[in-house]
Amino acid sequence: MPFSTSDSFAPLHACAYPPVWRVIGGVLVVVSRVSLPLIGVGTVTTDGPVPLIVLLRALLVCALLPALAAWLIERAFAVDVELHASALVLHGRGLRMEIPRTAIAAVEPWTTPLPGPGFALRMQSGRRFRYGLQAADPAALLSGLADGGVDPARAAARHATFVYAHAKQIAGQWRWYHVLTKFVVFALLPTAVWFYAHQHIAYGGLLGQYYLEGLGPYLTTFIVSWSLTAIYLLLYASLWRAAAEGVALLAAWIVARHALRARRGVELTCRLAYYAGVPLLVLLPFLQ
Repeated sequence: MPFSTSDSFAPLHACAYPPVWRVIGGVLVVVSRVSLPLIGVGTVTTDGPVPLIVLLRALLVCALLPALAAWLIERAFAVDVELHASALVLHGRGLRMEIPRTAIAAVEPWTTPLPGPGFALRMQSGRRFRYGLQAADPAALLSGLADGGVDPARAAARHATFVYAHAKQIAGQWRWYHVLTKFVVFALLPTAVWFYAHQHIAYGGLLGQYYLEGLGPYLTTFIVSWSLTAIYLLLYASLWRAAAEGVALLAAWIVARHALRARRGVELTCRLAYYAGVPLLVLLPFLQ
């Protein structure tokens, strides 16, 4: 996309983090993402089944609330970035700043991509711009800066964290219905197997609890089983996801030109481990 001398690009969405809020947001992201695999390991190493209420409380406090807080911080510092012929313009809630492109001496990628991939701008004066810029995929912004004459942006775009972010963006983004299908709808399959086995073992038949205790307890047992299964699947997937993201980031550092291939490989591995691995794990006790 050429850099126009008279027009600007369509606004790009980013976040402009003050240093303190970037640290807070990064800590919240780490807590929310690390919590899931840790809870998953805890459920495996704990003697006996973990009650549903305990799992829900752990997910809420350790994963969901930190993720929500990080998202709210991200929304609070969201900005539209316009790349004009002579300046980089940021405007968001209560903020409008223009940075002459000739005043930008360097683009410094964040070594740690938290709360997401981003960079700092070093001014000709030697001081850093007071806001760090973060985007899900900074490639478009860096490309615009480079085309506009900010040469350090071209080299920065080859940084491993940006290569990693770009490959992840190309591989596709999750939507709410992907989550619903993967962890709620798919959970019906193992739930049906376990519920069937439980009813036969505890009540002597599929409708045993219904005949003995009524529809309410029968449905409650199914819903609790379904909820537990969905949570277990989420925790199981988080273990594979943690490993996959580590491999993808490492590939971006070591062999950047193969980052997209590595990303596609880990995504395929995660799908196989989930959609093929879960049925095998469910059936394994019945095959022994």
